[in-house]
Amino acid sequence: MSKNGKLAYCATANSKTEHGYKVILFDLESGEELFCVTPRTQGLETYIFDEERKLLIADVKGVGKFRYDSIGNFVDANNLDKANLDSSDYSRIIRAAEKILGEQDLSDERATEALEAVMRARSLGADSNPAWKPNALKVQGFAHEILGQTHQAIEVYEEAIALNPKIGVKRRLDALKKKQG
Repeated sequence: MSKNGKLAYCATANSKTEHGYKVILFDLESGEELFCVTPRTQGLETYIFDEERKLLIADVKGVGKFRYDSIGNFVDANNLDKANLDSSDYSRIIRAAEKILGEQDLSDERATEALEAVMRARSLGADSNPAWKPNALKVQGFAHEILGQTHQAIEVYEEAIALNPKIGVKRRLDALKKKQG
């Protein structure tokens, strides 16, 4: 509950129901639900209020603070993406890069930024973690593929599949090999 007693939030646990993994902001004066959204901050946050503007702020430890407006729009999405890519947590970097590489109308500059971040994540420890290295390689392959770097994409996809045959890039790899001739 906010210090002035006018706002409250509820964060639900992750589940397969429609109400699983949600953040809900309530206006206690009017008795209304202001919004109910799926958090964009990967569930590792605490929440604080901007009582005057009726904002809910996700405070992600070691990453930063990111705002939801009074109707649930996540107004700091670009700041969060940048903070995630600049993080020292390789899992956060890899997830952020994969999200960016899935964007529509992705620029080469943005794809290069994601590629550089994934390579940094690998050096931060992802390569030492058998669960994360194949994921890092997969995302690195996506970036190479988007940037038209077919040879590099093939190399990292092959390495990812060797480490985890179920990593989900076999068809992409086959298509690239066929394209390359």
